[in-house]
Amino acid sequence: MDDTVYAEYRISGPSPTKYARLQWRGFTVRRSKVSAPVGRAARVSLEHRGNSLLRAFLGTILVALALQAWPQAAPEADAADPATVVSLTFNDAHVSAYTYARPILQAHAMNATFYLASGWIDKSFACCMPWWQVDDLYRDGNEIGGMGTDHKDLTQTYFTDWTQDYAYKRQQVCGDWQRLSDSGYDPQTFAYPAGAYRYTYPDASTAQSIVKSCGYRSARAAGGLSPTGPVYSETLPPKDAYAVRTPNNSSTAPLQLSTLQSWVTGAATHGGGWVPLVFNQVCHNGASTYSSCMSSSKPIDDSVFGALLDWLANAGQPGGAPAGTTVQTVRQAIGAPAQPTLPPRPTVVSLTFDDGDASQYETLPMLTAHGMRGTFYISSSNKTITWPQVSDLYAAGNEIGGHTANHVDLTSSNLTNDQKVREVCDDRQTLIQRGYNPVSFAYPFGSYDQNAQNIVQSCGYQSGRRAGGATQTGPTYSETIPPANAYTIRTAYRAATNELQLADLTAPVTAAASHGGGWVVLVFHEICVQGQSNFNSCMASYKPVRNTTFNVFLDWLRDSPPPDTSVRTVGQVMNVA
Repeated sequence: MDDTVYAEYRISGPSPTKYARLQWRGFTVRRSKVSAPVGRAARVSLEHRGNSLLRAFLGTILVALALQAWPQAAPEADAADPATVVSLTFNDAHVSAYTYARPILQAHAMNATFYLASGWIDKSFACCMPWWQVDDLYRDGNEIGGMGTDHKDLTQTYFTDWTQDYAYKRQQVCGDWQRLSDSGYDPQTFAYPAGAYRYTYPDASTAQSIVKSCGYRSARAAGGLSPTGPVYSETLPPKDAYAVRTPNNSSTAPLQLSTLQSWVTGAATHGGGWVPLVFNQVCHNGASTYSSCMSSSKPIDDSVFGALLDWLANAGQPGGAPAGTTVQTVRQAIGAPAQPTLPPRPTVVSLTFDDGDASQYETLPMLTAHGMRGTFYISSSNKTITWPQVSDLYAAGNEIGGHTANHVDLTSSNLTNDQKVREVCDDRQTLIQRGYNPVSFAYPFGSYDQNAQNIVQSCGYQSGRRAGGATQTGPTYSETIPPANAYTIRTAYRAATNELQLADLTAPVTAAASHGGGWVVLVFHEICVQGQSNFNSCMASYKPVRNTTFNVFLDWLRDSPPPDTSVRTVGQVMNVA
């Protein structure tokens, strides 16, 4: 005779439910392990060794009471595959990662975490992507994290005074965080340069505490995980948020698909967890740089990277990654808030005029008619424009800046340092005595070095404009706002020295606007008016522009520039005028 009474009930909570049982005075109630969806029937059994009549009488009551008193049987996956989270992380903002990894990420609808040193980008190092490419990555949904302004190893000693050393390292980390924050990237995670973080100061502060104090939620180290154990994956949340572990990889050889797969599979077959993968250069077979790229430290061929993402995308399918494998940015993995929308990147144009040429006075009525202002850099003892004309320009709202008294090359070995100082400082004092407010400077001939920058700053100027540094063909299309170095402001470069055409003026603005906006500083010299006696000699000068061309350009800036484009003086952009 069967001593078991069965009762059915409807699942009203999350499914499946775990196996469990309740005992009461000789009765055993078992809730079966089920995988039926909500609303489907599941069976509960009642067992009692004893009087069958008592069992029958109490059966229905006990089952009902058991189910009512037992409403929170814990939801549990039915032999579910362990969750394995993979994060794709890239070091150093290599331009190759943008060029070759980005299209593959887009094709697979996956996102990665890109760690960068903001100072390298600000200095336009050849290795690194420019800011507009960083914008593109962020808008794709990728995470932007920090590596310190200048990629400094936080375990190295830079100053013998430990307090000075601490302050320097903290500025490296916090300054980078601030730079990324000001750009709208909302940085949440950090990667230690060289993966090094074990460093303690006499007051017990550490490299980790520096990173934490600057506002980061986590920091990625190097190594600690292995597909052969004993540690196969990082935990979620991580065991130490400021020492996030990655797979061990002492080799500098190119990354192989089998190696990358073993790191993920090792974790998935040992309970899952988090596997942050680390990438450096991404190399494309057929590119002129392929050989040198593949000779760098731990590069990856883009075909291998594509195969890895194919494998990850097919998780749980034949030939794919282990079931339960997903791809998340580091930010997502640690549970940080969702990324905010990147703010719009306006394009600001500054019209700058060098030397104090008399012909530049021709721009006054055109600028005034268009409601625009320019910055006029005056060499006070080497100008052809008159002081009353300079005063007219200033009275109309234009900015008057310095250009040395006699238009001298501040890098020339023919001048003593004292002579260079007098050229800059005396010129500024002359402008001040004339009633102007000279806060902006332009290096004659665009020539500068560190000493020239120091002189310009010591004489009281708030900025120094160089020549070139940005082109309409990239990779740097504009100066940043604010500039990385206020004393080396970049300008739109044009190699030819002949007449400026309208396209020479509009193209830099359009190119900048389509590559993240920024600051387009245009440089003008002689303004030539056809019909004037000096027209031919004017047109034979260095990069002249016709007054008619200049006026049409102002029409374009007013009526049909790229969206969110404005015209401001250098002082206005620098917030000093």
